[in-house]
Amino acid sequence: MSACPGKIDAAFAAARQAPEPPGGKRGRLRVGIAGDFGEGLCTIVEEGKLSIGVYRIGGRFYAIRNVCPHQGAPLCRGRLMSTHAPGEVHQYQPALQGRVQRCPWHGWEFDVPSGKGLYDDRARVKTYRCEVDAEGVLWVEI
Repeated sequence: MSACPGKIDAAFAAARQAPEPPGGKRGRLRVGIAGDFGEGLCTIVEEGKLSIGVYRIGGRFYAIRNVCPHQGAPLCRGRLMSTHAPGEVHQYQPALQGRVQRCPWHGWEFDVPSGKGLYDDRARVKTYRCEVDAEGVLWVEI
């Protein structure tokens, strides 16, 4: 029997599925040359009042809003790490290796590819679709 409520199990299940983010409604934001982005690192880009964290994880690009839904912290200034999946007491199951963004203020965890909050089945941070064009330029659809 899991030591965590069913809502947390549902949150991890949703994170593992990581659907493709919807297309942008406002256009595209030129982020830079894809080859300049290091693996497992976050680069924060801003467009007006919009702040987005762009990541390269497992050779793919992901982008999330740089605002924690809890109290508005600059989410992407926290640590990118792994976490533990729900399990029995004293059993630690590493999960979501190198793709969990932890909020710097209160430690809330979000799966970067899906935007899914890992503490609740409904919590989420906005994700944005990323694309690398033929010239190697990385774009984020906003």
